[in-house]
Amino acid sequence: MKTAIASLVIVFLVFSFLKFYFNRKWKLFYTAFGSDNYFMVVAKLNAAGVKFKTNTLVNLRSDARFKDFTQYDIFVKEEDEHRAQAALRS
Repeated sequence: MKTAIASLVIVFLVFSFLKFYFNRKWKLFYTAFGSDNYFMVVAKLNAAGVKFKTNTLVNLRSDARFKDFTQYDIFVKEEDEHRAQAALRS
């Protein structure tokens, strides 16, 4: 039992380190609420040729079927942040 728990902890730590290592050059650029806002921002970033990643949090609200409260975190590379800001302003 102790070895199983220790193995799970080690696996969790390795995955956490790998996630941190591969995402260290990405910076949170924009947090969009709702799919309309998300697609507007993503379309502007695509038009400007800016690469991005998206992280979506789970929406557990009971009234979610009536309104879209989904949170989208949009990440861009640090060196592309100025291009992304210019694209969002246009």
